[in-house]
Amino acid sequence: MTKAKEVGIKTSAKGAFGMAFFFFVIFAYYAYAFYTGSWLMQEKVRNTSYRDGHFYDAGDILACFFGVVFGVFSLGAMTPNLKAISEGRVAGKLAFEIIDRVP
Repeated sequence: MTKAKEVGIKTSAKGAFGMAFFFFVIFAYYAYAFYTGSWLMQEKVRNTSYRDGHFYDAGDILACFFGVVFGVFSLGAMTPNLKAISEGRVAGKLAFEIIDRVP
C-alpha cells in the first residue's frame, strides 16, 4: 500500500469518528433535554422566570430545547473559520522562520 493511500485512510477514519462523536453528542442532548423537560412537567416544578411562577409546560420546554439546538448548530458552523485561523497560524510560523533565518 502506498504512503498516500495509508494517510488518506487514516484521515478518513479520523473524520468519520469525529462526525460520529458529533452526532452522538447531538442525539444524546436531544434525549437528555426531553427527559429533563418531561421530568420538570411531571414533578410540577415552578418556572421562576415568570412573575406568577407558573409550572413548566410544553412550550417552555420546546423553547429552551430549540434555543440550545440553534446555538449548537451555530457553533458547528464555526468550524470553517477555525480551520482558516489554524491555516493562517501555520503560514505565519513558516513566514517567521524565514524572517528569523540567518543568511
